[in-house]
Parts: sequence; structure tokens; C-alpha cells
Amino acid sequence: MPDLRVIADRLQRVLSRAQEDRSEREDLVDGPDGVECGWAAHERSEMWKAVNALRADQGRPAVSLDDVVQVERQASGHSDYSRKFAFYCAELAQR
Repeated sequence: MPDLRVIADRLQRVLSRAQEDRSEREDLVDGPDGVECGWAAHERSEMWKAVNALRADQGRPAVSLDDVVQVERQASGHSDYSRKFAFYCAELAQR
């Protein structure tokens, strides 16, 4: 598997592409911590799919959406949220 930084860069591109759609996903949906914007759920879902695609490429079992929620919470509130979320997801991909 590639270096952790390479994987994090790849996942940050996935997140960035998902973030481009925010204006199209302003509806409110149920999230892990209550009601949230649809774009937040979409971005989390895209990261979950990307992490599991990387894991599948390595013959590893899928992680749960709850695993992605947990690392997203770790990144929340940071000025470099996107980078941290991508990095923590990269760690999930290699776990």
C-alpha cells in the first residue's frame, strides 16, 4: 500500500470533489449527532466509500460508517478540518 501521505492526498481530493457539491445538498437530513446539512452526510459517505475501496484493493474488510464518523469527529473544529479528516481516513484505510 502507498505511503500514508499519498493515501491522505488521494482522500483529500475525494473530499474536495464532494465539497464542490455543497450548494446542491443544502437539505436537512438525520445524521449521527442529530439533524445536519445533506452535504455533510454526502461528504462522509464519499469518504467511507473511498476508504473501503482502498481497503478492498488490499483484500481488507470494509470499515463501518461509524468508524468514519469517529475520525470525522476527531477532525471537527480544526482549522485544517479537511486535511485532518483525509489523514484520519487514510489511517483507517491502512488499519
